Amino acid sequence: MKDPKDLNQNDMSRVNSSMNVSRRHFISSVGITAAGIMAGACSKKDNPAEPEKKKTYPEGSSKVATANVTSYNLTVLKSSLETMFTEIGGVDDIIKTGDTVGIKINLTGGNGSARSYETQSGLPVGETYWTNPELLRALGQLLKDMGVGKIYVLEAIYDWESINNYGYKQVIDSLGATFIDLNQTAPYSDYVQRPVGNQRLIYSSLTQNGVLNDLDCFISLPKAKLHKGAGVTHGMKNLVGTLPVPCGKYNAGGSNRSGIHQHRTQYDGNPDSNLCRVIIDLNHATPINLVVNDAVKTVLGSEGPWNRDEWALVPKNFNRLIVGKDPVATDAISTKIIGYDPMAEDKTWPFPTSINYLKLADELGMGNYDLEMIEVVGAGI
Repeated sequence: MKDPKDLNQNDMSRVNSSMNVSRRHFISSVGITAAGIMAGACSKKDNPAEPEKKKTYPEGSSKVATANVTSYNLTVLKSSLETMFTEIGGVDDIIKTGDTVGIKINLTGGNGSARSYETQSGLPVGETYWTNPELLRALGQLLKDMGVGKIYVLEAIYDWESINNYGYKQVIDSLGATFIDLNQTAPYSDYVQRPVGNQRLIYSSLTQNGVLNDLDCFISLPKAKLHKGAGVTHGMKNLVGTLPVPCGKYNAGGSNRSGIHQHRTQYDGNPDSNLCRVIIDLNHATPINLVVNDAVKTVLGSEGPWNRDEWALVPKNFNRLIVGKDPVATDAISTKIIGYDPMAEDKTWPFPTSINYLKLADELGMGNYDLEMIEVVGAGI
């Protein structure tokens, strides 16, 4: 898989061809398997087939489930999620009756960019670079079936049109859930200081909405995409959207979180690598209990349509959901599924300008990024 610059210099048919390695591999494997069956039929008496040995995984390995999903049909989504929850060993250890559960969605860039890109691409924003509302609905219905007490849908929104004009409000209302704009202090009178812990890298504490202190279970529900500064953006990177711009600590005087992109004095002085370290701090302050990464219909290129040239968005269907309780492992498998090596060296694709923060998270004991330490169940990679 090459970088987004190569993708944008070719037509969509070449993009689909170059990204469809798994399909070609499957077809090739079928041919090889068929040949093997024929050969086996001729020599079955002389060389009886041995039972296939199941791979064993080391102690401390992680389990990630994937599912083949080709549309956002609610019935299919809900059934797929339910199956994947079982395949990762169940979720009753992290979600219990009466719990308060927060679901962090991703509506990056706000209504203006979304509406413009929908017009340009002819595709709903939930099928390109935002969390899909029907996937939110399916997850929320499953949580209700489990008997959770309260569901908060969380995002630091740019504008209320993002919630009201794309189906999210209808989904939230149908679930009886509560939306919390993490940019604001409500339902509390002020922000709270949330400690990062003794493995802090950039921040010792984070100024955030107090609702994050009230959760029994925290779920990250993003698109699986690339990111211009951090390399990839899946479950872990989604937490950048928990930082409130109005508090003034992360925006460097601007209208977005430009401040977290400009740390030039720490470590090697590379702002992109320090952005990656902010991601680690965010995940220490708010550990993710469950990741549901959406690579059914997404984009390659970058995180949003404001990036141009080699980072311009290219719609891409991978037809996969990825679920896990280890956010590092789940993001590693998501990276692999969208065509990149999650174990890539620093400053190589898909991390061309930064450290590989999945590797750093692994080194800090936050989860597994090594593919040999991740058992992939369900549809596989």
